[in-house]
Amino acid sequence: MTNEDMTGTPCEDEAGQETAPVEETVEALSDEAIGDLLDTLEGEVSIAMSQLLVERDQAREDRLRALAEVSNNQRRAMQNETRIEITARAGIVRDVLPILDQINMALAQDLESVTTDQLADGVRIAGDELMKMLKEHGVESIEPAPGDEFDPMQHEAMLKQASEDVETDHIVQVMQAGYKMGDRVLRPAKVAVAP
Repeated sequence: MTNEDMTGTPCEDEAGQETAPVEETVEALSDEAIGDLLDTLEGEVSIAMSQLLVERDQAREDRLRALAEVSNNQRRAMQNETRIEITARAGIVRDVLPILDQINMALAQDLESVTTDQLADGVRIAGDELMKMLKEHGVESIEPAPGDEFDPMQHEAMLKQASEDVETDHIVQVMQAGYKMGDRVLRPAKVAVAP
């Protein structure tokens, strides 16, 4: 076996020692050079070469068409994602607007004639409506009770607070409710934990 027989693979020299592979580089021929070469060929070889050139040109066109189609699909997918995101945001904003109207109506009251209880009731109603709307969008509150076990995936320990009634690593006090959407915690509940 000679070095010319297998390009890029190890070969043996006359002493039987393995030698480094011989790299052959083939320069690409221009279409004009290929045309000149075809003119020198005859018969079936010429026909076969002509057919290969037609197939090569078709493969180039198919490749360019496929690349353009992939690029167009990526652009359309990005546009669709943007459209879906805007539509989702618009839906949430539409649902919040009536709650904003309720808050504005409560604030538009004559503060001289409205009692503190009436004002608090108006705010409470608006808060209930907001929570109802959030639940419709899949948001749930995280409100652990004192004595519940501390869960670092849903709770954030703000401080350690001693308590005779609560076990170690259990919640003593809830300082702020948390919220989650499905399995994703949007904001953990802020709690005090027994040391």
